[in-house]
Amino acid sequence: MPPTLEPQPGGGELLGDPVGRAGAGVSDEPPRRSSKSPRLTAGLACLEEHTMSHLFTGRLIGLLCDDCSEPLVGATVRLVRSTSITISSDAAADPKHTAIVLEASVADTRADDFLGEAVIGEDGLFRVELAERYDGEAFDVDIFCGTMTGHKVPPKPLSFTLTTLAPQWRPVEDGFVAAWSYDIPHRIWCGLRGRLGWWSICGHVRVCDSAIAVPGVKVSAFDVDWLQDDPLGSAVTDTSGHFRIDYTADAFRRTPWSPSINIELVAGPDVYFWVDGPTGVLLHEPRSRGRQPDRENVGPCFCVDLCVEDVPPGTDQPYPWFDHIGSYKTLTGFDSAPGGTGHTLGDDRAFYAGLRLNGVLGRLFSGQPAEYRFEFDAGAGWQPVRPALMNAMQIGTWQRLTGSFPPVETKRVVVLGANGPDEVAVAPDADGWIAVPQDNSLTTGLFVPNNNLLGLDSASISAQTHDLAGIVAGQSTAPAGLAADEYVALRMVVRVAGQPATQVQAGIAERVALANTTYDQVQKHGSWVPTRVDGQLGVISLDVQELIGHGCARITNALNVNYTAAHPDLGSMSLTVTGPGGPYHYPLPPIAQDFFGTVNTLLDSADNPVTIASLPKCSYLLQGSIDLLLTTGDSVPLPITDQIAFTTQ
Repeated sequence: MPPTLEPQPGGGELLGDPVGRAGAGVSDEPPRRSSKSPRLTAGLACLEEHTMSHLFTGRLIGLLCDDCSEPLVGATVRLVRSTSITISSDAAADPKHTAIVLEASVADTRADDFLGEAVIGEDGLFRVELAERYDGEAFDVDIFCGTMTGHKVPPKPLSFTLTTLAPQWRPVEDGFVAAWSYDIPHRIWCGLRGRLGWWSICGHVRVCDSAIAVPGVKVSAFDVDWLQDDPLGSAVTDTSGHFRIDYTADAFRRTPWSPSINIELVAGPDVYFWVDGPTGVLLHEPRSRGRQPDRENVGPCFCVDLCVEDVPPGTDQPYPWFDHIGSYKTLTGFDSAPGGTGHTLGDDRAFYAGLRLNGVLGRLFSGQPAEYRFEFDAGAGWQPVRPALMNAMQIGTWQRLTGSFPPVETKRVVVLGANGPDEVAVAPDADGWIAVPQDNSLTTGLFVPNNNLLGLDSASISAQTHDLAGIVAGQSTAPAGLAADEYVALRMVVRVAGQPATQVQAGIAERVALANTTYDQVQKHGSWVPTRVDGQLGVISLDVQELIGHGCARITNALNVNYTAAHPDLGSMSLTVTGPGGPYHYPLPPIAQDFFGTVNTLLDSADNPVTIASLPKCSYLLQGSIDLLLTTGDSVPLPITDQIAFTTQ
């Protein structure tokens, strides 16, 4: 039987487990904020006179089954000061212990205690700023869910108090913050959905006696009725074989005389299913199946597993999936696990500049046109990669048979491209969603993916600039601030085009080290040709002590070289002299991120010490070179150098 609502003393009703849950209540009407509710209007007017000093954020998800849930998008979270005489026990109790349905008049009596509200956004997230008069005490969390996105608004919207909270407030610069996340148990949430008139079936289709999912098949649900069977709805399974069918109570209360007469002898539908694939019938349950105990009179949330004998031909489609940055696979090419280094394995490189995010791209998702986008988390939650953060990227080729010469016409398919004779442009929308081209005929045009998914300008999400003005060769760069790698997570999400409820994660790299540091005012050419340059990827500066103050002085019996090199991913440095009898080099100590000092022992190619006074009279070139442990995933940066010419003549 579906969850029922039993009247309670004092005008309330309990919903779900009879464990007891003081302070969690439900009202059949939302607290009214129009002129019909002067008490609430007065409360709101009072609220507007104060500034906000407490910020309460959270996330609310309603569970339909253990593996089927929905964010409460579009519902309103309303915080109301708790007036219960058992506030301490209410706040300490778990919200799963039953909600109480209150009389409609109760909502209005709470207007004077109104503290703030917000509409729940994407992924169930909300943010409420409380009135300044709020002083950290416990409050009730009320939910008004008559206008949730993706649902038919019921004729009698519902508001309820989910729980009483006494948040642990954390002081910040402008006040206090607290956060709370909760998954409403299915016994509570499904009872509420029933009152709202929202009914759903969630399930999986698998191959019998196995865990093999059956994607891309149509599942239809029917209600066995005494006069006619009512179709409840249908859905197409996703790549994991999962489906969800949403319907209303009217769907199983219909009769041949509807809407004048609706008749249903039991509280819920008696359900049986058909499963159809592209090549025909896979499963047609008899209507008698709906009269068996596990299918009779199902509730507002019904979870079911269906099985077919085999995966039908023609349902296999490439599943969109992100698993590479350039040539590095996310699982085995770099340390992408939570808490990992984010560096490539084997050569220990961080990523920088434009990254080619790639994997597998398919036209369809759950048997329908697909779209995808990338998201990043730099520590402030998942954010979309919008067009301003992208680079142009070819994701495939468009080809067509012409019937003439040349027999095949081809064009590049480029995200952020430009339509032309040789190119087909794919334009992401403002939120970064990329519609996969649906061309699927060699006669009119066929899209052939190349596994590229997106060009990411990593410097647009993580970059540092350090000014080295005043720092000369031989000195530490610490006064300018030592650079460090920054870490982000990257993921791809995919959905049926235009259908947010179908969105799923399709590959993730949870730890990516980015090093888009640039250095300005870096000294170059020492005292020979003094120069300062900007936009350097790494620091390498040289000077010869014997030339300081006299850039063209002759070197006689000493060549003391000051050097400075810096980068969070500094790989190696070499210091060489080119000229007669060379090449020569200076031995250096072990490398470090902030690398500086002075060397004076010149060696020949056999590592024998060289007396400066013995160098042939001629011109020489001193060069320092550094290698950075960076990669775009496909290439590495060239060495960075500094040079000084000198003469012994």
